[in-house]
Amino acid sequence: MIAEIHNKISRSGSNLSDRLEDQLTGDFFGAIRYLPFQYGLKPVLEAVHFHDTARDSASCWEKLLDSIREYDYKVEFWFRHEEGEIDLIVEHPDVVIGIEVKYYSGLSSDAEDPEEMVTPEESCHQLARYSRPLEDIRNGRPAYLIFLAPFDIQFSVEMNMRERSLISPGITLGFLAWEQVLEQLQSIEISSLDIGQQIIIRDLTNLLLRKGFERFKGFLSGIQHISIHENAYSFKGKSHAQLTINWPVNVSVQEGNYVFNK
Repeated sequence: MIAEIHNKISRSGSNLSDRLEDQLTGDFFGAIRYLPFQYGLKPVLEAVHFHDTARDSASCWEKLLDSIREYDYKVEFWFRHEEGEIDLIVEHPDVVIGIEVKYYSGLSSDAEDPEEMVTPEESCHQLARYSRPLEDIRNGRPAYLIFLAPFDIQFSVEMNMRERSLISPGITLGFLAWEQVLEQLQSIEISSLDIGQQIIIRDLTNLLLRKGFERFKGFLSGIQHISIHENAYSFKGKSHAQLTINWPVNVSVQEGNYVFNK
């Protein structure tokens, strides 16, 4: 991860591939697990929203996240099951959370080519398959399957999932975008944390910035600073039927071209 932040790995992967989802999974979740849950994974997972429209889904999720503290949870990478391989399992006595991580492509864990593009429809079927291993290991606990991807991929898959109910009945499906993860990290107040924890959060933030997950927030932040001079324009007219607009400029023609002078 440090090599990538410092541009030792190219964006295009010409020297080493920076497109592999496994690398992103290991870099991000491998580092964030060194933080107490309330300073790392909890702020990230608080941004999850649910495919299930039941009113109590969000409140139950919040209560479960509140029940996890410090390091009283276990992380397992690339959990293998006959139905497929889930990128990440987070286990706690009160809950089990599966996270399927995507970077550029759609879901493609079962394909020979890890970069092979998969349609949103195929992704829905794969998510349905990934819900069954969680059903097997939850042992009566609430269980969640989180699809984590860049926003455009996440949105496409979520829209397709709304039209079908393929997820195992005991599993709640949630969605999270990498752009939201970055914003959650940037919102953490790190001044009260120890120096090691601050370094981890800064590195994770820089990694996601390097990956290009910063979301455009529009022009609103700059518009409020724009000032318009009182003489920039003036309106004259006696009625709505006749209105002229006068701009305080002088027009001259030079070699067939119009030139506007203040």
